[in-house]
Amino acid sequence: MSIKSLACGVLVATLSAGSSAAFPDSPVKLVVAYAPGGSTDIIARLLGVRLSAKWGQQVVVENKTGASGMIGAEAVSRAKPDGYTLLLGYTPEVSMNKLVFKGMRYDPITDLTPIALVASAPLVLAAGPKLPVSSMKEMLARKGNGQVISYGSPGTGGQQHIAGELLAREIGMQLTHVPYRGTGLAVADLVGGQIDLFWATTPPLLQQIRSGKLKPLAVAGPAREKLLPDVATTTELGMPNLQLTNWFGVFGPKAMPAALATSIAADVMQALTDPAMVKSLEDQGLTPTPLQGSQLRDFIDAEMKKYERIVRDTGIAAAP
Repeated sequence: MSIKSLACGVLVATLSAGSSAAFPDSPVKLVVAYAPGGSTDIIARLLGVRLSAKWGQQVVVENKTGASGMIGAEAVSRAKPDGYTLLLGYTPEVSMNKLVFKGMRYDPITDLTPIALVASAPLVLAAGPKLPVSSMKEMLARKGNGQVISYGSPGTGGQQHIAGELLAREIGMQLTHVPYRGTGLAVADLVGGQIDLFWATTPPLLQQIRSGKLKPLAVAGPAREKLLPDVATTTELGMPNLQLTNWFGVFGPKAMPAALATSIAADVMQALTDPAMVKSLEDQGLTPTPLQGSQLRDFIDAEMKKYERIVRDTGIAAAP
């Protein structure tokens, strides 16, 4: 073999090795489409620590807020599908917003790659100090007194907005919706008395509930919340149709190579076997919910069908 041929062979081998370098070989961005302080942000940071250790590269959580989670999700949908820009998404921006917003600039079903489900949690209804009630019974006793009762949500058309409209229908009271750019901002205003009620998963509420600043009124799940054992479920309160669970997962841009998505999913699944990770989630009222592949796609499809019915029944619509 000539020196020239040998040199060419070495070059080809070098290029091939470089093109198949193990993922990741640089930092990975994990986008959260809401302000810090909510469940999505909490999960992203817990997961980011584990993936950073697994990958030997920093996983940077970036909060890109606005438009009911759609600004952050759209940014990910338009990113290069190489795994270096991922979304820690939750129910609205990766599924149900499609049912509410007519002018979305991305389609969560076709423009995002579902990689792995991480956690889930039922919504909890909390009252702030402005509303002098400590139970749903006391809340219902205020019916007809003329008071304007407001509730917040992380954005128009999202799951917590829908929960507020379902509640108003179930109890026969008029409730005024106040949209925010994230759960953390809404909880701050709930504690401060700017709004009366807020639906959220347990993590952003728990500290304020334990300090006595917020009062939990109901859990919109099939069973009582372990961290709030004295709080009745909506079924116990005579509202079996008000069953809403948030779910959180990792998504990538469309057209991600299947092998890459499967590899990332495997690492997420491994993180969910870490007892410390499981405890961190459960300590905040989140249930580890490992799903990937066809099971995850079937799950999202079933959720879309459920919310399609709810959106139709409540008549919720957002600005085009």
